[in-house]
Amino acid sequence: MAIESNEKNLQVLSQHGQLESLRQILGPSPAVSHLIADIARVAKSNFSVVILGETGSGKEEVAGAVHQASAYSGGPFVPVDCGAIPETLLEAELFGHERGAFTSADSRQLGKFEVARGGTLLLDEVSNLPLGSQAKLLRALQEKTIFRIGGTRPISVDVRVLVASNQNLLTLAKAGAFRHDLYFRLSEFTIRVPPLRERREDILYLAQRFLDITNAELRKNVRGLAESAIALLLPYDWPGNVRELRSCIRRAVLLADDVITEQHLDIAGTCGSTAAEVSPPPTPADGLPLKEIVRRNTRQVEREVIVRVLRRTGGNKAAAARLLQIDYKTMHSKVREYGIGSGREEYE
Repeated sequence: MAIESNEKNLQVLSQHGQLESLRQILGPSPAVSHLIADIARVAKSNFSVVILGETGSGKEEVAGAVHQASAYSGGPFVPVDCGAIPETLLEAELFGHERGAFTSADSRQLGKFEVARGGTLLLDEVSNLPLGSQAKLLRALQEKTIFRIGGTRPISVDVRVLVASNQNLLTLAKAGAFRHDLYFRLSEFTIRVPPLRERREDILYLAQRFLDITNAELRKNVRGLAESAIALLLPYDWPGNVRELRSCIRRAVLLADDVITEQHLDIAGTCGSTAAEVSPPPTPADGLPLKEIVRRNTRQVEREVIVRVLRRTGGNKAAAARLLQIDYKTMHSKVREYGIGSGREEYE
């Protein structure tokens, strides 16, 4: 029964044109199929949805697919990056303001809730909302009304709200950084977008897709990826996920004339600062399953990448974490996990 129900969900999403488009964006792996099934399952409901995933993993694309397969698809899809708006302007951005509400408010301004009326509002990186704004968001969700800053009249808004975060909101709530009541109001259903390292079957598919797109953009005819390039791409952990892979391939297409080789991936600032500095890992002993081969090679490559980047930063873990686009805690835990020396001698 569960399999039959899952197939029906996929058929429904396919009817909205989202199944194939999302596969094209994220890849054909089983992990993406499970993700699509979750989207199909929740899209037609009125549940609030939390979309969790690392930076660059495709959270906004997933939110767009939920919107397109929902009853709100006839309305606008309005994404808001809560981490990119100064705290002093955030409430005006969300709820709008009346003329004269503050010094620079020389006219009435509609907020994103009103702009998204009849559609979907995506609050990306919602963990960046200050606690005061979280309280107002909770009230807006519960009462389906907002007040513009400086306004006294409640405004009814029929909006489906989706939120996305690269942090675990429940963990933040337990730490006092996110309101428990808002978390429970938002998290009626959670969709987790797997990082690229958990769906390596998608790497070459996406690399070829970005190659084709860039070929068309640059009017080039780069034919594909050499084995030496594939040997670098597959074991790399892609801390920047799909976004990082896209940038890496675009730069490689710009440099290549015939096929992309490892030399074209050796570009400072993209995967060349990490993966391309590492020699292709040796193949483990015969008889091991592919999953174990990938696991061992991945750990070997990851350790060498971290050591090389730490050499570049003189052992500065914070600077290395920024270069690898991971947080400091992750860097610190990986240094301990791989037994990387605490002294500078390993970095020199």
